[in-house]
Amino acid sequence: MAIIIFGTRARVVPDSSAGKQTTTCRYCGDVVTMEPVRNKRYFTLFFVPVFPLEKGESAWRCPNCKKLFLRRE
Repeated sequence: MAIIIFGTRARVVPDSSAGKQTTTCRYCGDVVTMEPVRNKRYFTLFFVPVFPLEKGESAWRCPNCKKLFLRRE
């Protein structure tokens, strides 16, 4: 009998459609250049992401603390 392990997993990927923004991080308090990213959900097979299930939410990510902040489009 074969066992197939599948599911979903979220991954943060860079977003090239928006520019970087310099601001103060609301979480760690440092002045940083926020990175534009997308939080995408992928279908996984044996814990390997196979294909994206959605476009993903737009967000800013602090390079110091890695905290995500959703951005409005």
